[in-house]
Amino acid sequence: MKQWKMRVESLFGRLAAHIFTHPVLYLLAVLVLTAALASQLRHLYFDTSTEGFLSPHHPSIQLYNAFREEFGRDELIVVGVETDDILDLQFLATFRALFEQLEREVPFTNTVDAMINARYVHGDGDELIVEDLFEQWPQNADDIAKIRARIERSALYPGLYMSRDHKLATVVIRLRYLEPEPGETFKDSRVKLEQEITESLEAVKHIVEPFRERGFTIHIAGSPVVSDLLKWAMVTDMQTFMKWVVLINAVLLFLLFQRFSAVIYPLVAVILSVVATISLMAIFRQPLQLPTAIVPSFLLVVGIGDSIHFLSLFFAEFNRHGDKKQALVDAMEHAGLAMFLTSLTTAAGLGSFVGANLLPVANMGIFTAIGVMLAFGLTVIVLPALLTLTPLKPHARHASPHTSPLIDRVIDRAIHLSYHYPKSIIITSVVLLVVSCALASQMRFTHNPLVWLPDSLAVKQSIVAVDEQLGGSVSVEILVDTGQEHGLYDPDLLRKLDAVCAELAAFKTDAFAVNKVLSITDLLKESNRALHGNDEAFYQVPDTRELVAQELFLLELNGADDLYRLVDREYRTARITLTIPWIDTLLYNPLMDSLQDRFHQHLGDRITVQVTGLVPLLGSTLDSVIRSAAQSYAIAILVIGVIMMFLLESPKLGLISMFPNVLPIAMIMGLMYLGNVPLDMFTMLIGSIAIGLCVDDTVHFMHHFRRYRDKGLDVQSAIRETLHTAGRAMIVTSVVLACGFIVLLLSEMNNLNHFGLYSALCILFALVADFLLAPALMVMLARRER
Repeated sequence: MKQWKMRVESLFGRLAAHIFTHPVLYLLAVLVLTAALASQLRHLYFDTSTEGFLSPHHPSIQLYNAFREEFGRDELIVVGVETDDILDLQFLATFRALFEQLEREVPFTNTVDAMINARYVHGDGDELIVEDLFEQWPQNADDIAKIRARIERSALYPGLYMSRDHKLATVVIRLRYLEPEPGETFKDSRVKLEQEITESLEAVKHIVEPFRERGFTIHIAGSPVVSDLLKWAMVTDMQTFMKWVVLINAVLLFLLFQRFSAVIYPLVAVILSVVATISLMAIFRQPLQLPTAIVPSFLLVVGIGDSIHFLSLFFAEFNRHGDKKQALVDAMEHAGLAMFLTSLTTAAGLGSFVGANLLPVANMGIFTAIGVMLAFGLTVIVLPALLTLTPLKPHARHASPHTSPLIDRVIDRAIHLSYHYPKSIIITSVVLLVVSCALASQMRFTHNPLVWLPDSLAVKQSIVAVDEQLGGSVSVEILVDTGQEHGLYDPDLLRKLDAVCAELAAFKTDAFAVNKVLSITDLLKESNRALHGNDEAFYQVPDTRELVAQELFLLELNGADDLYRLVDREYRTARITLTIPWIDTLLYNPLMDSLQDRFHQHLGDRITVQVTGLVPLLGSTLDSVIRSAAQSYAIAILVIGVIMMFLLESPKLGLISMFPNVLPIAMIMGLMYLGNVPLDMFTMLIGSIAIGLCVDDTVHFMHHFRRYRDKGLDVQSAIRETLHTAGRAMIVTSVVLACGFIVLLLSEMNNLNHFGLYSALCILFALVADFLLAPALMVMLARRER
């Protein structure tokens, strides 16, 4: 063994001896530091918004914020009411009562619109009249027939305020745009915004419930509803995960060591690391988002592994001779370096996400890596200190599950197979790797937050119902900048704009069709028809620049709010809104990839076209998922490979040792493809996290194997001693990790179910690889050298 390893192991031993001498001092230092960090938890907040997936400095977010500053928020809360005929007089009376209560009582709104107050434009001689569709409340069938005729003449109402079959009427609530106050931090702005959305949704739910009790089928939909639902699922999952992980860890620790101290003390160490890590997120004003919501339970699962390795060696020594101080020193010398290296490789795997373009993924990489190292540091301090202060008696050796006959048989079988059939194991592993890589290369990427939620949720069913009946409820916003003030007075430009809008309205693929296209040309065509005696032949853009300017002036006088949702106040930039169904972001590509070209083909290159809104943000998120997955996998393998080369003091051994770690990940990716599980924001984490965890067992195996080889043992004996000592702890820690990830199957979200299941399988595959493939590689390497 190299001198540096001996020095480091000796240093760990001296640390244990010093803690044994001053346990209270160390514990007080840990508690004071943790309490100081925890005092900042008040700054922690949640963020499940679509824009929260990307950094505030991302170009897509900056464009989106600029759009909202000019035109307001594009997210809508849509309240849909089902009936046989929305123009039934009895239904209309109830719908008006619901609309008026929503308009009156929902806070933080910009506008509340429905067919009740939808704009109706018509002419009376030379006068342009803009009034509500239901300006005069209908009293009989003739009045209803007139309103029905008005609806059929307008392209604005269907798909927005009602379904095309007139069986769904909607109330569209536009929330106000909350502009950050001078000096206000991004965190404070997000917290205020989330609070406003929550209060608005609670008010909507409170208002709707009595109408539901009267037998009305009412749905609440829109992107704020999805974000609120994801936040509810995230908070619920966090509480569920932590309770179950603590319970499972406690049971397994008790079964393993049969001492209450060996149950409580490791949990104390990892819980302190969780508190410290979450406190650091609060200090740096980083939110809890969907991926980072698993950080607490993840640290509870991963952090317990160091405790198992340390306590396994400590109680083995203590049960043998009863000298607590010597047992602590021996355990720390033997396991301290390996614990540090396994924590380092786990942190390296997680740290590979630091450069991700996805804000929650990058934060998860940063803070879980820090948390893993904190868990290591607290384990090597808190456990020796608490064990020093606790009266302990040696147990009989057979009382430990370490000597389970079943585990002994498993280990002996692994030794026999890896030593006597190394070629067969290696060839089989290579075939599995090739096949798995071939399958994994065909995996598809996806991003659709709505799919993460189970179909059984009533709220999701409402979102889907509104989306299907309206034809779409998520938006694409296109900004057409003419480059000059009053540039939108140009009738030729407006006619070309109208042509491209008509082309987009007819867009359809096998996956979806555009539901609705809204632009300034719709208002101009309506006003032009009205000013020409309501003649349908004049439902077109005015012929001259002067007429365009005149009609825009009249529209401004009669309804500036409606007008300035579609143009800026300088008449330089037009806003075109497309609404489409909520589907997998990847399926939007045929439309999104052609938008810029379509507008430039019609309008020319002198016009600046920018695309923003909810759908482009989802697209940017998917693009970041793809880039981050490739980047993080490459970084994780590279960094961990370098660490293994350094640990094993040989580039060749370091590269060889990566084989048992890459194989399980490739196999899992292959299984995911066969199980039709795509790569999304969560499943993309599996590879980098898994390689950081899987390599832990490899580190322990290689560390102990080299240690026994340096003592003069032959290969077979070194494998036997390694698997009968460190191998037992490897089995236990792998089972603990797998059980911890299996807890994610209790999640309300489908993507977390996949993440938990395949992560658990990957850990178990890695254990098998370290018991068979790693020893087989060492046997073949030794034979070749000999």
